[in-house]
Amino acid sequence: MKNNISTLCCFAALFMSVLFLSCSEDDNVQLDEASQVDQNNSTDDQIDGDTSDSVDTTASDTGAGEEFTRVTMLANWADNIIIPAFESLVDNMDSLSLAANEFTDIPNQENLINLKQSWLNAYLAWQTVDMFDIGKAEEITLRNFINVYPLDAQGMTTTLLAGDYDLTSVNRQDEQGFSALDYLLHGLGNSDEEIIAFYTDDTNGLKYKTFLNDVVNRMLSLTSIVLEDWKESYRDEFIERDGNAATESVNSMVNDYIYYYEKFLRAGKVGIPAGVFSNSSLSDRVEARYHGDVSKELLIKALNSAQDFFNGVHFSQEDSGMSLKGWINYLEASGSTNNLDSLINNQFGLIHLQLENLNSDLGQQVEIDNIKMLETYDILQKNVVFMKVDMLQLLDITVDYVDADGD
Repeated sequence: MKNNISTLCCFAALFMSVLFLSCSEDDNVQLDEASQVDQNNSTDDQIDGDTSDSVDTTASDTGAGEEFTRVTMLANWADNIIIPAFESLVDNMDSLSLAANEFTDIPNQENLINLKQSWLNAYLAWQTVDMFDIGKAEEITLRNFINVYPLDAQGMTTTLLAGDYDLTSVNRQDEQGFSALDYLLHGLGNSDEEIIAFYTDDTNGLKYKTFLNDVVNRMLSLTSIVLEDWKESYRDEFIERDGNAATESVNSMVNDYIYYYEKFLRAGKVGIPAGVFSNSSLSDRVEARYHGDVSKELLIKALNSAQDFFNGVHFSQEDSGMSLKGWINYLEASGSTNNLDSLINNQFGLIHLQLENLNSDLGQQVEIDNIKMLETYDILQKNVVFMKVDMLQLLDITVDYVDADGD
């Protein structure tokens, strides 16, 4: 009899356990559905589709099971990502300066080709630091002097020929930087010979040479200032400001990162040329307009850099450290994150797949088949939702910038 009673008790306990687990699973489903509703309501531009079958493109589960601290993450960002990226940019800018000097000393085709390659190398290096608009870079508005596009080619030419330009003026930000060099190296003519003629002209050749060197040296100076500040003082300040207030380093950097992805990568490189924010497409608004067949290459470099930062990948290496992905992994110990890190990385993977469908010249892509550009924008937009809405909510970080384009 005791055995029968014991057996009945065991079955009862087992039944209650199954019932409890079933209720818990139902609660989780409700939470997931509520989260999805919030996500769907957060933007009119989010595309439909389940990415659960996507492949996670990140190389490792950095941070999984590792004790998270803001200091650890800040140190990884500063020492292994930001400073090395700026070092690479300054090295490339120094090479660009040397190539510009060689070309202006002897303006021949060989030196022009070398200068064009140095320009592209530096432009690609810029894509790895553009998101780090913090500290001295923010103070001196580095981005505005280095990579404003489209270029005001007419205004630049007028001031160039007059010789009265002031590259420190905020009114001249769209007449310098990588876009100005793009025009000076690729936009003056249809062949190397036609371009070289501007620099060998008896009347204005010296003016073109002087302006070219002035633009390059200004870019080298500004990027060097930012790197020097990181190394001398800002690195320590950046890591020490490890609190959770809106003005502390983590919150500021995460906001700057998402702002860059949303406004300069998603909108600037794709959305604006595709006409998302206007009544028609604008093929002349692509990056590197005059050497357009590198515009997709610049976009891919920027996208890779953005994903590497999310995953904490060390600059130009395979090693990784504490990151936003690692932070999300760490939070799994205290509650469900709905695999948000995988959703974000999977979406990066889908973006890369979409880019394979685009022309190397994004301006031509807009003119030939703009639908693919619009589709690319939509796929990029979904990661805005994952990061700006879901990730910031999970990490308890408040958006610190005003969004005026309906996102």
